[in-house]
Amino acid sequence: MSLISPSLYSHTRSKLKKASRFPRKRLGQNFLIDSEVLDSIIEYAELSSEDLVLEIGPGTGIITKLLAQIAGRIIAVELDDGLFQILKETFTDNPNVALIHGDILDIDLQNIFKTGQKVKVIGNIPYYITTPILMRILESYPVIPIQMILIMVQEEVGERIVASPGTKDYGALSVAIAYRSDAEILKRVPAESFYPKPKVDSVLIKVTMRSNPRITLKNEDLFFHIVRSAFQYRRKTLRNALLMANTSSRIQISPDSIDKSFQALDFDSRRRGETLSIEEFGLLANIMSVNK
Repeated sequence: MSLISPSLYSHTRSKLKKASRFPRKRLGQNFLIDSEVLDSIIEYAELSSEDLVLEIGPGTGIITKLLAQIAGRIIAVELDDGLFQILKETFTDNPNVALIHGDILDIDLQNIFKTGQKVKVIGNIPYYITTPILMRILESYPVIPIQMILIMVQEEVGERIVASPGTKDYGALSVAIAYRSDAEILKRVPAESFYPKPKVDSVLIKVTMRSNPRITLKNEDLFFHIVRSAFQYRRKTLRNALLMANTSSRIQISPDSIDKSFQALDFDSRRRGETLSIEEFGLLANIMSVNK
């Protein structure tokens, strides 16, 4: 059930109007105005005074205020000039909230997190850059001690994140997430929960980082090359997809290496990449690292 809060809606409209701002479609700005979902985010975050929170896209600071009441420190990254000014005015007297004006994809995260605090990433991520942001965060681990990622994403992307082998939603993102974490959809959020109302529904996703990757790899670069190739040419057999990828990648895999590896694993050469589990991708990459 969606509980649209008139107070959250009015607050958001008022803040934007005061700053002479309008929601920017180009930046995927949709502000949460559902009090039930807001409460769920705080509940699922399981915050303590020892947590350091990286908030992506704090907007007008509605969630930030609640986070700051519980967590030890908040680092909020906002790209939009007008929203950043709103945040500066709102959190002038909050010593545990640090604001960064910039693009999360360009910021040196390792330079920000210099302490041993547990880091939790929270945000309502713009739909158009969900995958790049997620990959950036995953690639920062374990150098940055990220414990959990709690984000709102487009429902379609959420389904891809948790998809199983052989399903239409299963892809490179599914494998990348599964490699270093466990992901689950916590809550489905209707479009009406946002201002302005987007064209699609969303889901609240929790990604819990694993202390060790799900599989042991001899060559991580080769593994992800095989995964990307398999889904870049998902209508092709895996063998043909790997051969086609040779034309545009710095990693080259010979037909002989592919055939020897398939034979060693008793893989049917007609299999498509979308049918392989992460464990099978790992076995294939490890064999190919030897046969290469």
